[in-house]
Amino acid sequence: MGLHVHFIGLLLLPWISGLFLGIIPSRFSKISSIFLALISGLFAFSFLSRIHGSDFRVAYTWFNMGQKSIQASFWMNTPAQVLVALVHLVAICVHIFSASYLAHEPNIRRYYTYLHLFLGAMTLLILTDQTWIFYGAWELVGACSYLLISFWYQKPEAIRAAKKAFLLNRLGDIGLLFGLIGLTMHFQTDQFSAMNIGLSGPAPFLVGLAILLGGIGKSAQFPLMSWLPDAMEGPTPASALIHAATMVAAGVYVGIRIFPLTSEEVHLLMGGIGAISLLAGGVFALFQSDIKKALAYSTISQLGLMWMGMGSDVSLMHLWTHGIFKAGLFLSAGYVIHAIHSQDVHHMGGLRKSLPVPALAYAIFGAGMMGLPLTGGFYSKEHIAGYLWTSSENSSYALYYEGLLIATALGMVLTAWYISRQFYLIFLGESRGENNTEPTNKLDLAMVLPIGILAVGSFAFVLGNPVFTYFGLPSFEVPTLWLLWTGISWVLGIGLTWLTRGWVPSGNLQFWPNFWPDSFQYVIMKSRNAHWIETHIYDRAVNGMARLQVILAHLSAWVDTWVVDGVLVGCTSRLSAVLGGLLGRWQSGKLASYWVLVFITFGLFLLFSLLI
Repeated sequence: MGLHVHFIGLLLLPWISGLFLGIIPSRFSKISSIFLALISGLFAFSFLSRIHGSDFRVAYTWFNMGQKSIQASFWMNTPAQVLVALVHLVAICVHIFSASYLAHEPNIRRYYTYLHLFLGAMTLLILTDQTWIFYGAWELVGACSYLLISFWYQKPEAIRAAKKAFLLNRLGDIGLLFGLIGLTMHFQTDQFSAMNIGLSGPAPFLVGLAILLGGIGKSAQFPLMSWLPDAMEGPTPASALIHAATMVAAGVYVGIRIFPLTSEEVHLLMGGIGAISLLAGGVFALFQSDIKKALAYSTISQLGLMWMGMGSDVSLMHLWTHGIFKAGLFLSAGYVIHAIHSQDVHHMGGLRKSLPVPALAYAIFGAGMMGLPLTGGFYSKEHIAGYLWTSSENSSYALYYEGLLIATALGMVLTAWYISRQFYLIFLGESRGENNTEPTNKLDLAMVLPIGILAVGSFAFVLGNPVFTYFGLPSFEVPTLWLLWTGISWVLGIGLTWLTRGWVPSGNLQFWPNFWPDSFQYVIMKSRNAHWIETHIYDRAVNGMARLQVILAHLSAWVDTWVVDGVLVGCTSRLSAVLGGLLGRWQSGKLASYWVLVFITFGLFLLFSLLI
């Protein structure tokens, strides 16, 4: 198989799979979907092995505009290759896990169709080199997210969450659209690979800001972060794929795309937004009684840490390790939810005895999130700290980088606190409520296998360091002082968990809780005002103008009929006819008549002369 044919197969197979699943009988959809996901993954990993980590570019003629040919171009550079591997690895695990988790779901075919459509949209987003195809794939990813959040559309909460995610993402997408337009105009090309900062200089600050706005929406960063916890109304395996490992990482990926094209000021802005999200997400993760919402806020926090990498290679490192251990955490949480039919920590506690497999897996994935040694999270987090430390020594913005380092240090304590606390509330201590689990030696292979794959992959020597080495990602030296603080942060986080072990959150604290309902009511109020203005002012003005036009038309017709045609044209024509008749009599053509008229005229003239 040729390399280009192989690439087209990688690009199109998920779309073909989604179409196929949409038409086959439901009873065959489960096994067919898993098989097709495995085939897509095989295509992806075999293609990566064929290009051996080198850049791959290809372009096809899209359409012609006069003499100009628009190319559908694709660019598989290092970030694209890393993300392709991550998306397909997590997708395979999610497909297998879903076979058991949603075994009794009547609409399973629709679910699997959505998953494959998302896989196709995400693959297109990662691989495209053309800015407008990139934006189209960006919107397709958001549409698939909307469909999966609202999968259980009979639940009002799912519909509200899907609308909220869709609308808040639109705010960011508007910025991304203008940013891509500005980027294209600045570099005079619509291909990322052809944009050269050496020839045109870095893109203007406002262009970078606009593009980052799109990333803020997609990655649920401050201040557009409130949609992600609500998105947990969708199926848990879908949350593992879309709202933990891949789609939300698209916001980081767009930062990676523009990192070499923008100035240091844009990079620092990205880092500042990430620092706020890191700390805010960590705090809110502590105040959640819903384990999925707690993981959602932890995702916001960890994505903020990636944003603090500013789109550099260290952001890519943590994107990879986080995608693995966070997907594993969601699947492990799904195992617990499936077993006890609840996702509220008030119904948990002491589950290590009845659910030893997810307890062990949760400990491994939690260790990765805390950044304990031997896990991939340890190396990716320390590289981010090393990058900030090195940058502070070589930049005029040293004070700013030091502030980001302080935020990172605080974020490490919060991370160790909320993830160890969640582990305690779920698996340790005594049971706080009724649950339906009983100790059993029977294991659900469809659930255990994907969790096991991700657990093994969470260790650095399995899928961490080999990936970093294969793609030649750089390493940054971390000072001994920072490593000492890293160890202290683990002790502080676990110690705070022990001190607060008796406290169970009573509910789910939300970021800016009144923002969404108040803003929605504001929109409704404005809509009502706009409706009143339209009906009472605009419509009346338009209708009045229409009536005036009708009156003027009737008046014009009357004038035309009776004045123009009747008086002016009619009288003139009648007068001309009368005068024509009289003159016609004078011009009879008879000589005798002419002599008579001559004598009459001469006589009248003579009479007139005598009288005067």
